[in-house]
Amino acid sequence: MKHESILHRILPALLCLTVLTACADKSSSGTAESPAPESSAAETSAQFPVTDAFAYTAGAPELISGNDNRKEYYFYRDGLKIYGQLHLPEGDGPFPVTVIASGQTASYTYYSDEAAYFAANGCACLIFDFTGAVGRSRSDGELQDSSVLTEAADLNAVLDSLPQIPQLDTAHVFLFGHSLGGLVSTYVGCSRPQAISGIMLIEPSFAYPDYARAEDPDLSQVPEVIYDSGKYNTVVGRQFVIDMQSVDIFSMMPQCDKDVLIFLGTENCLGTECPEYYELAAKTFPSAEIVTVQGADHYFQGEYGEQAAAQCAAFIQSHL
Repeated sequence: MKHESILHRILPALLCLTVLTACADKSSSGTAESPAPESSAAETSAQFPVTDAFAYTAGAPELISGNDNRKEYYFYRDGLKIYGQLHLPEGDGPFPVTVIASGQTASYTYYSDEAAYFAANGCACLIFDFTGAVGRSRSDGELQDSSVLTEAADLNAVLDSLPQIPQLDTAHVFLFGHSLGGLVSTYVGCSRPQAISGIMLIEPSFAYPDYARAEDPDLSQVPEVIYDSGKYNTVVGRQFVIDMQSVDIFSMMPQCDKDVLIFLGTENCLGTECPEYYELAAKTFPSAEIVTVQGADHYFQGEYGEQAAAQCAAFIQSHL
């Protein structure tokens, strides 16, 4: 499959993520061949320093405020604050917990409905802003310093902190990722499968590393900051491109011995723009199920988000 084809097919779907911040207060054995990157992850790492998502220091979580059903926390990674809201079911617990990794530029508030749904169905849910997030983020960090691997480090630090929250059953932790957050959740889940019980993904951006390799094949020519938000959906630093190109997510998938549930839409979405990536994922994960939701677009709003949340809740219950 040619990179020019990838570029022109997935760019509209990747660029449409920009509106996530604006709508943060919503009332979300085949025959496919492996996409062949122009430069391997190993080659990228050898030439340019890549962020180590597992070289970090996690601080103790800090309870800011809250009540029996919703609590606000600061989590810490390398001294940076990560703001999160924990939605809890009725009762004392301990409760299984789902951690939601948001799409690129999306506020944690975009997933409030999903968090409330999970809590109403017996599973605690943590929604949070990555460091360097845009909009009304209460997390630390600069936008141009963030990348897929800094987000993976944030998620790792959050997971490390969960055992210090008494209401949670950390023997049953589930990852839920949307779009870029789906790529991040897959990266983390495949790296530490012993820490999770399952992964749920909404339109994960498995094509993003190939897109970055096609868009900037010569990393030496990438400026320190890319201000053209049309290129990578927002302002990004050079490290964003370096880190994205280093990710070889399909080589990681066989390491995940947990069940994976992947939701795809049928309208203006990655599921229709680059279906071969999901066909390959279904073959490459040891255990993965693809669920196609007719009528859903990349955002999985309204009835489509409710449908996915209901299936995710059933998935969680089946793994307790």
